Amino acid sequence: MEKLINLRHLDISEAHLRRPLHLNKLKSLHVLVGAKFLLSGRSGSRMEDLGELHNLYGSLSILELQNVIDRRESMKANMREKKHVERLSLEWSGSFADNSQTERDILDELQPNTNIKVLQITGYRGTKFPNWLADNSFHKLIEVSLSYCKDCDSLPALGQLPCLKFLTIRGMHQITEVTEEFYGSLSSKKPFNSLEKLDFAEMPDWKQWHVLGKGEFPILEELSIKDCPKFIGKLPENLSSLTGLRISNCPELSLETPIRLSNLKELKVVGCPKVGVLFEDAQLFTSQLEGMKQIVELVITDCKSLTSLPISILPSTLKRIRISGCGKLNLEASMNAMFLEELSLKGCDSPQFVPRAPYLNVSSCHNLNRLLVPIATERLSIRGCDNLEILSVACGTQMTSLHIHDCKILKSLPEHMQELLPSLKELQLWRCPEIDSFPEGGLPFNLQVLWINKCKKLVNGQKEWHLQRLLRLEQLEISHDGSDLAGENWELPSSIQSLTISNLKTLSSQLLKSLTSLKYLRTYNLPQIQSLLEEGLPSSLCELHLTSHHHLHSLPTEGLQHLTRLRHLQIWNCPNLQSLPKSGMPSSLSVLHIWDCPNLQSLPESGMPSSLSQLYILNCPNLRSLPLKEMPPSISKLSIYKCPLLKPLLQFDKGEYWPKIAQISTIISNGEFQ
Repeated sequence: MEKLINLRHLDISEAHLRRPLHLNKLKSLHVLVGAKFLLSGRSGSRMEDLGELHNLYGSLSILELQNVIDRRESMKANMREKKHVERLSLEWSGSFADNSQTERDILDELQPNTNIKVLQITGYRGTKFPNWLADNSFHKLIEVSLSYCKDCDSLPALGQLPCLKFLTIRGMHQITEVTEEFYGSLSSKKPFNSLEKLDFAEMPDWKQWHVLGKGEFPILEELSIKDCPKFIGKLPENLSSLTGLRISNCPELSLETPIRLSNLKELKVVGCPKVGVLFEDAQLFTSQLEGMKQIVELVITDCKSLTSLPISILPSTLKRIRISGCGKLNLEASMNAMFLEELSLKGCDSPQFVPRAPYLNVSSCHNLNRLLVPIATERLSIRGCDNLEILSVACGTQMTSLHIHDCKILKSLPEHMQELLPSLKELQLWRCPEIDSFPEGGLPFNLQVLWINKCKKLVNGQKEWHLQRLLRLEQLEISHDGSDLAGENWELPSSIQSLTISNLKTLSSQLLKSLTSLKYLRTYNLPQIQSLLEEGLPSSLCELHLTSHHHLHSLPTEGLQHLTRLRHLQIWNCPNLQSLPKSGMPSSLSVLHIWDCPNLQSLPESGMPSSLSQLYILNCPNLRSLPLKEMPPSISKLSIYKCPLLKPLLQFDKGEYWPKIAQISTIISNGEFQ
């Protein structure tokens, strides 16, 4: 870097460099953007280097500040003179400081210019912050982050910063109280007059938050308190602008004192058992709700003592309820909650029934053994309900989507689905080993998407599916374990556009050829893949993925040229594939991926179509050459990775292939841009 003596403009804001070395030698440098200085002995940058750079722009990071000895050394950085730095990050690491006053003096001399907009201080080792952090002359400062300053026992008077919008305080281990000092000297201006978002996190000894009651935080919109295990203090009472309140892992905190949250839209409570009591006490809950006229989302997580929730008294503005890890919860039987749009229950082992909501998500409710789907349900997702035996739907249900995952003893889908679920468009079944057939009469005729993943008994009875009747089916995915019997015949509707098949013996070339609308074909571990390719695929294909085919040795000798619409071909993890067709690839091919094919030695010399724009080759250690004589000029991106025999041939300005590929706009060899 130091050799570029005529360099005038350097932008390293997006570079993954810890520091630029010897920048003080770039005497012609007029503009430097995004500088990172690592202060570390002989090989690193020095404060003098930083002080000599007057035209720093954008962001500046100074790392390993524990290597600065004293105030005199930090003065050499001339921080107040750097008028164009807008984002400043100061970072210490390592052990405790020997002298807290020296640490404060060092930070005092790192005071930035008043044009600063964002300030981050991490790992500062003093016990007090210098006064400049609370200087109201920082009229452009909108964001401050104080993180892991573990020796500090008080917070600076940030309430007097006139334009501060975002404040994060994290990992301050010595803080036990947030005192009046935090707000600064009281004047006619309300403390934190511009603050919109306030985050406290990882404060292990914080107990009290002293509230002034003087109109502080007048426009605060988001408040988050996370991982503060001893915090018991009350919150500010009049947060009329607050729209989001998130409290996580504060086991001693309660909300028994009503707070005015007239604009609150999201309330999230995680791992706070004493706050959970609030939801059980209908009178107390009602008093809090009186101040939550705009609430839209309620999240309650890991409140182990929560046994009931009076949802019937919730305001009609509430649209989403998410409850998880409340194992003793019983929902009230009288509730209708028709105003809800989404209800999610996870790890609630005692639900006697499930309330009504258009989107219903029930997961890991291990004591749930039967479920009658409410009429209002439009989308239903059931996951990990180990003891669910019976699933039924009522007449008139307008469900469009049904996902069932990991229900180990569920033996059947709802009866009469065809009549009771006429609007169903999507059905997903994942790891439901006991379901052995579809209901009598078959699946609803309007079904468009069907996914069946590792449902052994169901797939082995596929000849009874009668999928050919589903004339609107567009997407089909079947993943199996290979236990189906080869030779069994089954039919699919010609409407299918996307087909994904994994480890299924019964897929035949005759069946594939009947899919005249098929555009996307993804295959995984098919023992019959060689014959499927040799006997021909539908000419309508636009995208073909061949993945984990251990029985695939070569693509058809006549090639895939009849696939005149194929634009994307991906060959992945085919360890025995040795060659591609000499007669070439389809003339329409635009993107070619070849990954993890260790026995592939060469690509066809005359096989790359003129339409090819992107070629990706990954982990093909025996690939010796590329078809450069016929490499089409249309290629704009060439990426070669973990192909050791090709690496020297592609070396920038030196490799044998370089003159022939230099015109390609993007070349990546072994993860490096060339």
